[in-house]
Amino acid sequence: MIPPPTAVSHRKRIGSWALSYITGVVLVGVALLIPVILFQKDSNLEGEEDDLTVEQRQYKNLVYYLFLWLFISWLALVFSDIFALFLPYLFRFIARYVNPAHRKYWRMFRNLRLPIAMVGGTVVCFVSFAVLINENDLLAVNSGKEEDDEEEGWDDVIVTILGQVMFWVAFYLVERIGIIYICTHYHYRCDRHKIEHSKDMHNALITLYEASLYLHRENSGPFDTEDRIIRNAKGDEVASGRVRASTYLARLGIDTYKMTTIFGNFMGEDPNSHWMRPAASYAIIERVLVNPTAAAALAKRIWASFVVSGSECLTAEDIAEVLGPYRREEATQIFKVLDENECGNIRLEEFVMTLVEAGKIRHDIYQNMDNFNHLINTFDWVCLFILAVVMIFFILVLYVPTIKAIQQTLSFVAIGLSFAVGRTFNHLLVGVVFVFFDHPFDVGDRVEVWNQASSIPTALIVKRQSLLYTIFQRADNGTDVQISNERLAQKRIENITRSGINRQALSIFIDFKTQFEDIVYLRQELEEFLSAPENSRDYMPGLGLNIVSLHELNKLEVRISIAHKSNWSNDKLRAARSNKFYCALLAILRKIPINKPGGTTSIGEEGRPMFTVNIDDESAQKKMKTAAATKLAARYDNPEPAEADKEDVDPEERKKAAEAKAKADAAKEAERVARTKLARMPPPMKPARSDGVSTALEVDHVVSMSTTGMRTKSNSTVETTLA
Repeated sequence: MIPPPTAVSHRKRIGSWALSYITGVVLVGVALLIPVILFQKDSNLEGEEDDLTVEQRQYKNLVYYLFLWLFISWLALVFSDIFALFLPYLFRFIARYVNPAHRKYWRMFRNLRLPIAMVGGTVVCFVSFAVLINENDLLAVNSGKEEDDEEEGWDDVIVTILGQVMFWVAFYLVERIGIIYICTHYHYRCDRHKIEHSKDMHNALITLYEASLYLHRENSGPFDTEDRIIRNAKGDEVASGRVRASTYLARLGIDTYKMTTIFGNFMGEDPNSHWMRPAASYAIIERVLVNPTAAAALAKRIWASFVVSGSECLTAEDIAEVLGPYRREEATQIFKVLDENECGNIRLEEFVMTLVEAGKIRHDIYQNMDNFNHLINTFDWVCLFILAVVMIFFILVLYVPTIKAIQQTLSFVAIGLSFAVGRTFNHLLVGVVFVFFDHPFDVGDRVEVWNQASSIPTALIVKRQSLLYTIFQRADNGTDVQISNERLAQKRIENITRSGINRQALSIFIDFKTQFEDIVYLRQELEEFLSAPENSRDYMPGLGLNIVSLHELNKLEVRISIAHKSNWSNDKLRAARSNKFYCALLAILRKIPINKPGGTTSIGEEGRPMFTVNIDDESAQKKMKTAAATKLAARYDNPEPAEADKEDVDPEERKKAAEAKAKADAAKEAERVARTKLARMPPPMKPARSDGVSTALEVDHVVSMSTTGMRTKSNSTVETTLA
């Protein structure tokens, strides 16, 4: 039984952070408070006179109030930062009683810590400077000021600049709130489900890999090849130069992973931490998912470790037996994450495909996050640049006489430039709305773009996205296509990746005289095909079949609809399953048979010339009966026995009929084999085999051992016998 995971405590880390924070605040506060204490007696020049000159006393008086202003500003900044630090938790506590649906937004306030602290510190800094220095009558530099004096002093300039900075910081807070709203809306529409599924998959693989190591130690014999591939960062079975160096050090008794782990243990005592621990399960899974070959090796190791010997499928009960009875609920959740097709069991090739696809999804998430960071940083810097330009412009207008003189001229120039660059700003604004709010796709998604004057879509894969344009890769020829976001906003876009399970529909036109029994039999055969064990991993059991049109009473249009057990973003998988269904449909139509509109090809048409031969009535009647019997024998519902089974048939005719039947059976078998090859399904080794083989992925180059488990089934669910 696998031991339960250890609990992680964060008290020590929080205490260390709080101690360092308090230490920094106290040191800066004491450094600012020392001059205030030393020059406290010089706060009022009307006190007792001493031997100092007037200039020295005025200097000490100014130093006292300056450091008192800095000390108050520092305290305001600290208290504002503490308020911003506790604001998310206060919001979460209040929302718990007011509206629990809004509790999920408490993390947004964490990103507002810096703007809130800056606003609080700037406001107090402006007010305290105005009270302690600019409007302070006890300050010696203000003793000679008069109310009607038009000349501005240095303190007046600082007050004005602080006022401008205060408004700029307030706008900065508003800008950050807007950016956070855009980020929240973007991530809600973006990778939320992908990230949650990727985290669940990563945690499940960590648990399963640790359990596999518990059953079979690393390099213990059964999985030596897989362990070499997993340990190698490149996923190669033959070690690279970097691995050879570590192997050489290992021969000298030096394990590079253990040496690095020593520093990781020094940095933190948490055993589940992955910092400076390259041999940790978290780091191994993270490294393995990058390479498909390493992911396939990990899948083989985990699958073979858990599956019972002789079995070909992984079940939830196998995971529960290994993890133990106290972790049965966890085992159920892990299997639910792995069983994406909801088949109830997982074969080896499906498990390999799941891990390879998980690595691809994780790569797409990282690429999309990097792309989004580029977008949001670009938009953030544009907004900050506009705020800075506006603030600097107003400051220059106030204190630079030349700018004030040409202010009106600059206004006309700005109006003229607005007409010149208006199209560019409109392009940027439409791109911002399209990317952050419309957000029809993410990086790595497969989409179909419809032009306004076209009825055929273009299949594209998103490669990179910017505020002004998006780069796609065409699915048909692999070329890159760049389309402006302004043009994309006017097109119809269908996102295949976000659509979940996709349905495939097709229409066939059949003869108007087709019997209803034939159509019902077609439905039954297709339903049996979808529900067969060998196809249950590829298709959903539901089938849609109905007559949609009569077409002037000369043909019938039948619409057939099926659902794949996957998304069509994987084009190779979609094409394989679609081809498999078409082959089965064609075989069923030939078996019934169901003819094209107008029936079979008539005599005298192109390719079937007509010849006239005179025969007697008896031969004509015999040939007509033989042709009718042959046509009836080809049907699925033929009630008459074959000619070879009748007692009154001549032995020579019986022999010919038997040979014809043997040839027909051989032709049917050859047709079945050809259809199996065309559908990319290997012929079953055993006719009574109940477990199907998915066409999702070929793993012959990965799996070199028998696709059965290695674990010995235990007699009880408490203990597990190690192989």
